[in-house]
Amino acid sequence: MGVIVKVIRHKNADLSYLWNACRYGRDREIARGAYGVHPQDPESEYAQMVAARKYYNQTSTNPLIHLVVSFDGMTDNAIFAIKAAPKIAAYFKSSYQVLWSVHPADPESSHFHVHIMLNTVNLRNGKLFHSGPYEINGFAYHVKWITGMSYQICFECKED
Repeated sequence: MGVIVKVIRHKNADLSYLWNACRYGRDREIARGAYGVHPQDPESEYAQMVAARKYYNQTSTNPLIHLVVSFDGMTDNAIFAIKAAPKIAAYFKSSYQVLWSVHPADPESSHFHVHIMLNTVNLRNGKLFHSGPYEINGFAYHVKWITGMSYQICFECKED
């Protein structure tokens, strides 16, 4: 087994999705960080991401990509997840605003996992992140390099 890299897309998402993402799961997280935004204040995270979107006139597009990296049972512990999370999220830090948080295992359904919320606007050129197979496979290979584990990619599309 290895890690599962899940890409969650929301159809017709608006800025309320971004607001919810900045607040998501704070009561359960065991670690949190960010690149390009302040990681401890959801209001600041939201304002900084919206400011980047407005600067590049990208306010009507899907505001973020939600990635989840789930670790397998063999490496499923808090220390491993906390150490790996910032390194995994750093894949995007040169061009995007990124929030990451580590959540503990859910006894009913999951292992330790990292949530990565990626502002879709590239800070260098204003273009939107394309979350196609080529880009996601590149990210998954980065996860493999960080963790030393094989990976499986899955895409999930949700209606808003």
